[in-house]
Amino acid sequence: MSETNNGALNAQEELKRRLKAIGADLWGDAERAVERDFAAEAAPGNERREAGAGAQAGKAAEGRKLTLKNLWMTADETVDWTEALLYASPRDGLTPQKKWNFFHRIAPRVLAGEKEAYAEVLTTLNPLGDLAEYAAGMVLRTLGPDRVECAFECQKDDLEKLGRNYLGALSLRIARDLLAVLPVSEVLITGTLEGEEKLRVTFRREQLMKQKMAYIVPADFVEACGGKMS
Repeated sequence: MSETNNGALNAQEELKRRLKAIGADLWGDAERAVERDFAAEAAPGNERREAGAGAQAGKAAEGRKLTLKNLWMTADETVDWTEALLYASPRDGLTPQKKWNFFHRIAPRVLAGEKEAYAEVLTTLNPLGDLAEYAAGMVLRTLGPDRVECAFECQKDDLEKLGRNYLGALSLRIARDLLAVLPVSEVLITGTLEGEEKLRVTFRREQLMKQKMAYIVPADFVEACGGKMS
């Protein structure tokens, strides 16, 4: 096997390790082990889409490397759970049928606000998987059918180098990804370092709607949303 192929396999194994670290045991008793029918979509280089209108603004489409300088500008594609409930096949002609089958099967429970259904969606889609390198750990909790929480442990080096910019960029991206895949109205995000809280902010869906993310300064936006950073 060539060195190029070996390198690709090693990269895939590293990605799997990171995805597993984010997705493992986040939900306590509600955590569900779900086999991914569409795991290939998490492979490096696959396109991500701008949340909201489904516009293709992913890093692959723009040839842009995902960094803390642009992390918040892209997000997972928004799942229309009502459409998933009503139709057995994707109407956009882009979503893989196997993925849509999952959406269609679980949509009634998601729309009912079931905690276990939310856990299954997050375990299966793993929307925060590509953020593993930016946080030392993440824990997700449901605070009700309309509210979800993400608590993350800061990467010390990133926090020391970038401070508020790190906290703002990561928290905004987390919120966008969670609002894209769950029909909640609010996302509470806390960031800590060695037991000390560095960030607390609640993003509401209406605050993010119609925002031109390319022109936002994340730290300022966090404060405009009532967030606190230290």
